Amino acid sequence: MQARVPAKGVEHERITSALLKELRTSLAPHKDKVLQSIYFGGGTPSLAQPRNIAQIIEAANSLVPLASDAEITLESNPTSAEVGKMRDFKQAGVTRYSIGIQTLDDRTLARMGRLHTGAEGLAAVDRARALFPGKVSFDMIFGFEGQTLDQWQKELETVLKHADNHISVYQLTVEPGTPLFRDRNAQRVVLPSGDLSAQMYESAVEMCTAKGFRHYEVANYAVPGSESMHNMGYWQGRQWVGIGPSAHSRFIDPSSNQRISSVRLPDIQRWAQHCEKFGHGTAKSTVISDEDAKQEAVVFGLRMLDGITDRRFAGISGGQSLKDYLHMDRVQQY
Repeated sequence: MQARVPAKGVEHERITSALLKELRTSLAPHKDKVLQSIYFGGGTPSLAQPRNIAQIIEAANSLVPLASDAEITLESNPTSAEVGKMRDFKQAGVTRYSIGIQTLDDRTLARMGRLHTGAEGLAAVDRARALFPGKVSFDMIFGFEGQTLDQWQKELETVLKHADNHISVYQLTVEPGTPLFRDRNAQRVVLPSGDLSAQMYESAVEMCTAKGFRHYEVANYAVPGSESMHNMGYWQGRQWVGIGPSAHSRFIDPSSNQRISSVRLPDIQRWAQHCEKFGHGTAKSTVISDEDAKQEAVVFGLRMLDGITDRRFAGISGGQSLKDYLHMDRVQQY
C-alpha cells in the first residue's frame, strides 16, 4: 500500500479523515489479502503528525492484516523539525526510514530550495540508524550544474561512511515546464555532459559495490537482504493500492478479475472533497490489457539485476513463457 501524505498548508485532521475514508473504500475489496508493505511518500509525509500516521497504519491493519514482517517506510527530509520526530514515528509503527539527502553541497541544496545542509543530512542518517538499525535508506543525486567527477566521488566516499543498508542514487532529472528546464534550454545552466554523467553513474556502481552493497536495481543498492520490499513490488508486478492526492494504484479487481490502473485527483482540495462525498478521490481508472501487462513485466524486470523469471512472467501472462513472448528463437538467429 502506498500513502501520499500531504503536509504543508493543509488541515491535518481533515486530510487524515479523507485518507481514512479513501483507505476504507480502497481496501474493502481486498480483505482476503495480506499487506506486505506500507509506504508513506509524496510531498513530505514526515511533516505530518505521528498520531495521524499511526491512525492510518492501524486502520489499514484492521481492514487487511499486516504481515508479521511488514515493511512500513516513511520518507523524510533531514531538517531539524523532521529529525526531531523520528522516535515518535517509530512509536507510531514506522519500521523503515528513507531520507532525502540528495547532495552534500550546501550551495546546490539552497538552489534546489532545500532547507537542510549537507552536515544536517549526514546527522539525520546517523540518528535514523540509531533508531532504525538496518532499516535506513537515503537518496543521492548526481548531475548538478558545475559538478565534476571528483566532487561526486568525494561526496559518495563521505556518505558511504554513514550509510546503513540501503542507498538510492539518481541522475538529476530535468522535467519539462520547470525553471531548470527553461534555464537549460536557454543555456543559462550547463549540466554535465552525457559522457560525464555516465562516468558518475559508473563510479557509483563501483564505489557502492566495493562497500558491500549489491546493485539490485538501476538506481538502488542494498546489503543483501535489505532490498526495499515495497519498491520491489512495483518492479515485480505485484498489486498495490495508493491513497492520497496523485497516488497511483495497480491491482486486480476481485469482482471482474481485471487488472486496473487508477490515479487520484492531484488537487488536494478537490481530492478531499471527493473523498468526503464519494469515499475516494479517484480521477481516472482504466483496465490494463493483457499485452500491456506483459510489456510492463518485461520493462520493469529489466530494471533489476535478477531480471524476471519464467515463473513470474507466466503468472502475469496466463501461462505464456517468456521465451515464447520475446520470440527468443528469432533473436538467437541474429
